[in-house]
Amino acid sequence: MDYLQNLKEDSIHILNTISVTGLWGDITCLDMTETRSKFAGAKVFCTNNSTVAFIDSDGVFVTPYTRHGMAVLYSAGFTREWFYVPFSNGDHPTFEESRWGFLRTKARKSYSRDYEEDCKKWCDEHHIGTLPTEVLDNCFRIPYDGVLVRRSNYESRTCPACNERCVDCTVVDKLGTFCGNNGRVAFVYRDGHTYVTKGYKIINQLQKAGYKESGLYVPFSNGEEIVDLELAKAWAKVSKR
Repeated sequence: MDYLQNLKEDSIHILNTISVTGLWGDITCLDMTETRSKFAGAKVFCTNNSTVAFIDSDGVFVTPYTRHGMAVLYSAGFTREWFYVPFSNGDHPTFEESRWGFLRTKARKSYSRDYEEDCKKWCDEHHIGTLPTEVLDNCFRIPYDGVLVRRSNYESRTCPACNERCVDCTVVDKLGTFCGNNGRVAFVYRDGHTYVTKGYKIINQLQKAGYKESGLYVPFSNGEEIVDLELAKAWAKVSKR
């Protein structure tokens, strides 16, 4: 498989010039001819604000930053240099705006996969195991952007216990931990996501899988009501065990 060619296909190709729409809607013509000439015959890349530009004999290519993409560039012999990275400061290609948006969305999905794989690797190394599928299916996963809840006369947002972006010290402190309160149990699973369920039966299963009790905040354990109808239905389907 030609991974470099696949990466180019997941990029915006700039042969020499391209129309660019700025952050405030202004349209300009970006000329990369001089940059191409400067690195003629070389294979180079530069990164800025989660965006990667790379240059070879075929021209300039711009793609959202991904771990896989960087591995492809290093394997293909590209080296880091410093030059202007298009579309890295809120601008976008005027006539390929939708495609650039699609590529950015695709990249964000890869970040989530990378995060989950890193969490699983850490848990494997620290003997934190899995739960049966039917047990995990009877749990509510806190979405990345949290859950809007209502309590008496005010609303607040309940967020996951971890940042769900990268495995740093704050994440590893919570991986494989759980806490119970008022008939609810919250835990951070080996995929790095925060789950909540009803009843304390799951605690024995968590402990057998290597999970430790901690001071995690337990959502929905103090009379909160979920505002979003679909999320409320999902929580209602969780049975108490």
